[in-house]
Amino acid sequence: MKQTYSVNIGGRAYNIDADAYALLDRYLNDISSRLSDSDVESMDDIEARIADIFDERISSSMLVVNIEMVRRAMGIIGRPEMFGGQKRGFSYQSGSYPHEPRRLFRSWSNKVIGGVCGGLGEYFDIDPNVIRLISVLLVFFGGLSLWVYIIMWIVLPQSPYYVK
Repeated sequence: MKQTYSVNIGGRAYNIDADAYALLDRYLNDISSRLSDSDVESMDDIEARIADIFDERISSSMLVVNIEMVRRAMGIIGRPEMFGGQKRGFSYQSGSYPHEPRRLFRSWSNKVIGGVCGGLGEYFDIDPNVIRLISVLLVFFGGLSLWVYIIMWIVLPQSPYYVK
C-alpha cells in the first residue's frame, strides 16, 4: 500500500503517489529556480502541459499518477537545464530521489555517436568532451578497445529524461 497525495497541477486535481510526488516536486522546483521570480506565467504553462500529459494517460479521476507518468512528462518537457542557468541554489539532481538509485544511462542530449561518453559525463558530472578525448586517446594507445564502447552502447539503456 502506497501513500497518495491530492495535488493541484495546472488548475486540475490529481491523486499522486508519494514517490511520483517527490520526483515531480523536485523537478518543478528545479525549473522554478532557473526562471526569474517574476516569470510566473512560464511555470503556469509548464504545469498546464504536465496536466495535459497526465490527462492523456488518466481516464478516471480515481486513478493515481505514478512515477512512470511523471518520468514520461519530464521526458516530454525536457531537462531543467533547458530553462536556463540556476538563479537560486537548487538542483533536482543534487540528491537522489526517494526510492530511486542513481543510474548510468546513454545520453540523449550529449551524444556524438551513441551517447555513451555523454552518459558517463552526466553520471560523473564531468564534461563529456573530456571523456571523449580520454576514450580516443585510450583507443589509439591500446588501453581501451573500441569493443568496450560498442558493448556499453548495447548494454546501457537510453536516458528517459530527455526526448528529442
